[in-house]
Parts: sequence; structure tokens; C-alpha cells
Amino acid sequence: MKESSIAKRYAEGLIKTLASENEYLTTKRELEEFLNVLNSIAEFRAGMETLLFSKSQKKEILNSIHQKITFNKKTYQFLLTVLEENRLIYLDTIIQLLEKLWFEKTGIEKLHVFSAIPLSAELEKQLIRNLETAFNKKIVIEQEIAPSLIAGIKIQRGLVFYDFSIEGNLKKLKEALLADEFLTEVSAGGEH
Repeated sequence: MKESSIAKRYAEGLIKTLASENEYLTTKRELEEFLNVLNSIAEFRAGMETLLFSKSQKKEILNSIHQKITFNKKTYQFLLTVLEENRLIYLDTIIQLLEKLWFEKTGIEKLHVFSAIPLSAELEKQLIRNLETAFNKKIVIEQEIAPSLIAGIKIQRGLVFYDFSIEGNLKKLKEALLADEFLTEVSAGGEH
């Protein structure tokens, strides 16, 4: 709990400094690249996350990585701060939180779309336009293939699912038929 609140504080601080979508995407990508370098050698990561390396050694290492990757100014400053405050251990969680916090800052909502086959580019654009109209905000979708749907889509918005699939329609039809059967039996005096 404490760890996630620390990571969230750092992620929120970084998001406050980012002024554009391009800057956000660049910074996130650069942090992910740095994390990949960090994860490449377990001993290296352990040294960077703990007191095994001194702050000056960590800064030298960051500068040599910076020469190869060339971070933007905000990414570099953020990594420098995280290293100096010995919070690099939270970098994975910080990166995971960035998208959610960026979307909150910019008023974008991310919806999860399940479909039996991948949506065409045109169908995806139309779906996004319709969802933006329906929810009155900018929408980003994440697609997932769910062959059990046969055809149609399901949309997840938080904990709510909107089911526009054949599977969902068949389930509703079955429930309606069973309810009708039950009502027929009850009105006829039969027991269920």
C-alpha cells in the first residue's frame, strides 16, 4: 500500500510537468527504454535500486545511458530525481500508472473492446466516434480478440459491460424464453 502511494506521487508529479500528448508519449517510451536497460542485468538493477552504488556512481551510469538513448530533458530530470531519492525500485509501478493518470489529466477514457475478429481501421474509427458521442468525451479503445463472441462486440467501461454480440443476444433470448416459460407455467397453475 505504501509502495503504491509513493509510486503514485512520483507518477502524478511527472504527469503535472507534461504539456502535450507527444511529450507524454516520448517520456513514457524513454522510461520504458531505461527500464529495459535496467532489467537486462539483475545485478545492475540491484545496484541501481539499493545503496550498493553511490549516488555519484548512479548519476554517472545514468549519464552514460543518456548518451546512448538520449532522453528528453523531463525524462532525464525525472530519472535523476528518482535515483537521488533512492526510489528507482518504484519505476515499474510509476510507468504502469502513467497512462491512467495522463488520461485523467486530459479527460480521455479508455474502454476495452472484445470482438471475435480484429476490427478494421474504418470500423474502429466509427466505433470511437460513436462512443465519443455517446459518452461526450475523448475515447481510446484497447481491443482484445474473444472468439467465443462469434460476431459483434462487448465493450467494458470500468466494471460495466455493454454486450452487442450474438452470444449476448442469444443469452438474452434464452433468458426471455425461460422467463416466458416460467410465467406460462405459473399462470397455468403449474409448479416450477
